[in-house]
Amino acid sequence: MRLKFIDSIAPLASLALVSLAVAGASVNSDLLDPATESPGLAVGDAAPDVALVTPEGEEIDLSGLYADGPLVVTFYRGGWCPYCNMALKEWAGRFDDLTAAGGQFIAITPEKPEDAQATIEKANAGYRVFIDPEGDVGKAFRVQFEVDAETRKAYKNYGIDLEKANANGLWELPAPATFVIDTKGVIRWVHAEWDYRADHRAEPDEVIAAVRDLD
Repeated sequence: MRLKFIDSIAPLASLALVSLAVAGASVNSDLLDPATESPGLAVGDAAPDVALVTPEGEEIDLSGLYADGPLVVTFYRGGWCPYCNMALKEWAGRFDDLTAAGGQFIAITPEKPEDAQATIEKANAGYRVFIDPEGDVGKAFRVQFEVDAETRKAYKNYGIDLEKANANGLWELPAPATFVIDTKGVIRWVHAEWDYRADHRAEPDEVIAAVRDLD
């Protein structure tokens, strides 16, 4: 039986607790089935060889970023998600600590460039955001899934339409995962869950400690 990813998000001004279940299998084999598969590449895996896209349309290789120092990569669903906004705002106050540990931080989102820029401005953050225009980066990190039909209907009832919000116009989302990649391109720390609520996100303290502990 297919599980469903049912999100009872209250109006976005409210941060009410949501009920959770997860979307079922997708016809795209590159998309994960949250009913049967766990999200995220594992510790020890090589970081995927992917190109990231800035909101301005510039392509930057992921390898060029972690070559400059340990890299924290976090995926967020979009500025419409209150839990993503909370997590990004929390990170905004921790960059001095991360820099002192030798790390750098980027965020990756499926939303349109103009919406991603607005999300970062709203978070008042000093980090770089990259667009995943076709969902290929999410797939490469094994966090991408397809939203089921019932959840699509529920989202639309709250004014959330991923066909309009996402750069690729598809009902796909990443798990809100966080990875630490060392300068050799090896994933050294992972937090990836399908549950997107605040208490299931990577804690900045733990991420910073993981960067500090790198050899």
